[in-house]
Amino acid sequence: MSEGKIVNIGKSEVISHKSAPKVNPKSGDPHANNWTYFEHSSGNFKSGIWDCTAGSWEHNHPKLEFCYIVEGSVKVVEKNGPTHVYNAGDSFVVPKGTPVTWIVEEYAKKIFVSAAHLEGL
Repeated sequence: MSEGKIVNIGKSEVISHKSAPKVNPKSGDPHANNWTYFEHSSGNFKSGIWDCTAGSWEHNHPKLEFCYIVEGSVKVVEKNGPTHVYNAGDSFVVPKGTPVTWIVEEYAKKIFVSAAHLEGL
């Protein structure tokens, strides 16, 4: 029996794992892990799990990103805009190019799907 093509986020084999402190944090000492479970051959679309310890940092989203908060909470502050609070069970989309500040007060874990370019996928 073949393994099939469907990827189970959190259960299938991890194709890459990155672990690093956030660059130029605004507060705290945030450290993030990123486990990628699926990446399209074009490199334009991927999905996985991300987690991070307490802190805040600015980020200009290079890709469109769907997020589902699995554990903890995050605040996402749009530059010159509102502050959004997301808790476990919440989901949201950050459009490509959106400048935001991410704030993790204790710990957060999310499932993500990101797309750099949707054409040709």
